[in-house]
Amino acid sequence: MASSTMRTGCLIILALLLAMPLSADEFEDFAKSEMGSFTQFRDERDAEFVSFLKAQWAEFDASRGVVRDSVPKPSAMPVAKPPEPVPAEEEGVETPPEPATPVGEIVLPALPPSLPPEPEVVPDGEGISPEPIEPPVAVEPAPLPEVPPVPEEPSPFDDPSGMETEMVPVGLSIAFFGANHLFHGEFSFPHTPLAKPLKPAIASYWEAMSQSSKFEAFLSQAREKSEDLGLNDWGYHNFLFTCGMAVHDGDRNLANLFTWFMSVKSGYDARVGYSDNRVYLLLPSRNTLYSVSYLTLQGTRYYAMTFDGSREKLGRLYTYKGKYPQSERLMDYRILKVPALGPEITEKELSFEYGGVPQALKVSYNKSLVDYYRYYPQTNIKIYFDALASDELNYSMVKELKERLEGKSEKEAVDYLLGFSQKAFAYKTDDDQLGREKYMLPEETLWYPYSDCEDRSFLFAYLVRRVLKLDVVGLNYPGHVATAVRFSDNVAGDYVVMNNRKYIVCDPTYINASAGMAMPKYKRRSPNVVKIRNWQ
Repeated sequence: MASSTMRTGCLIILALLLAMPLSADEFEDFAKSEMGSFTQFRDERDAEFVSFLKAQWAEFDASRGVVRDSVPKPSAMPVAKPPEPVPAEEEGVETPPEPATPVGEIVLPALPPSLPPEPEVVPDGEGISPEPIEPPVAVEPAPLPEVPPVPEEPSPFDDPSGMETEMVPVGLSIAFFGANHLFHGEFSFPHTPLAKPLKPAIASYWEAMSQSSKFEAFLSQAREKSEDLGLNDWGYHNFLFTCGMAVHDGDRNLANLFTWFMSVKSGYDARVGYSDNRVYLLLPSRNTLYSVSYLTLQGTRYYAMTFDGSREKLGRLYTYKGKYPQSERLMDYRILKVPALGPEITEKELSFEYGGVPQALKVSYNKSLVDYYRYYPQTNIKIYFDALASDELNYSMVKELKERLEGKSEKEAVDYLLGFSQKAFAYKTDDDQLGREKYMLPEETLWYPYSDCEDRSFLFAYLVRRVLKLDVVGLNYPGHVATAVRFSDNVAGDYVVMNNRKYIVCDPTYINASAGMAMPKYKRRSPNVVKIRNWQ
């Protein structure tokens, strides 16, 4: 492409000149010339794109969001029947030995700085008389000798002509899930509300943004903040949209244009579309999204994305087919890091009964993550199985479960985690609780008053992997989600096979069911087995 050719040529010339004995003035003149060439190229590229936006739009029919599973979920959790007693005439029949492989050492992770320190354990000193402690003697400090002031040496920056430009805050502070993020510098963005016709108005917005010398400083800081926060692509665009809403005083159309411009300048193949007086943000994805309207352009789906839970019901809308140069990236919705959001540590005590004995676990988690995930798009269930949990949840869960599970066999420990997942949470489908389908990550399952089958399966799989270090797979049935665990012993019961390995069915929604017990409704059905990423 022209851009890569120009940059390659500039690098070759720069390398040749660096090998030549240039004076400082000669090199500075060359650097200014090359910077001017790049700026001119950037301006030409934006000018061509603005001309394209003023002309090359077409009307398209949007598609309704895909439904991941149209089979209704159970309205209530089924309860497993207790195992039938062994008939007297069969009592003498030899039964296989109970699984006995113990769980490995459960290692308590480091205490996160956001949690209070654990109280120190004072050794039992009963019967030991402590030695008397002498009272402290007050010592009058000796007066310090007077130190003559040291005169300041003149700074090379005292001369205003040589002073470096200071980046000063001008009030652009962005509140983003528990913390404020301050952008340094002076920024000017177009503020005029969009007016019909929208096509030339959108082109004018791009032109005004691209001609501003300030957007690059803003974009550089936005990228840096996103990286520091550990945001994925959706989190980064959520951050950009939040900035756009702040910059444009809550104007959603302008905020969508702001996000689109910054996204394209970040290398994403983002688009915008319009219909009547509305502007829509269209983002391509490498993952399938569900219940999100989309356009298909040249084989790629562009989803109408929002970040506040509103649903864009698209009909016919206008957009463009072309791409801005070097904007090829698709959105990736995998959650490979836990976002480092402002801490809002919340404690919850979870009560349940196991083996006829009341149990209680006290866990901690970051409520900011619950708010962040509230409107995360529904996507492939593998993404939720693969997702990581926060350090606060990891520490508190392992701390609470360590003494309860160490010394048990793998099956006993898994059965305990099943009992916890089945009975510590009230059941209600997402439609009944929220009016929409939503997959919940472990922190969300702790926060919301109700959860259903896939939420418990994500939580159970996380616990088995994090605490017991056992291999787990997801089981995706029509209308239901469960899990299966690979044991060291030959555990009896229902199972699935993946890669020649046997996984025992474990259903966190089947009340009182132990490992090896599938719901009767699904015993004869072959699920889609979901391999879970190994993040140990």
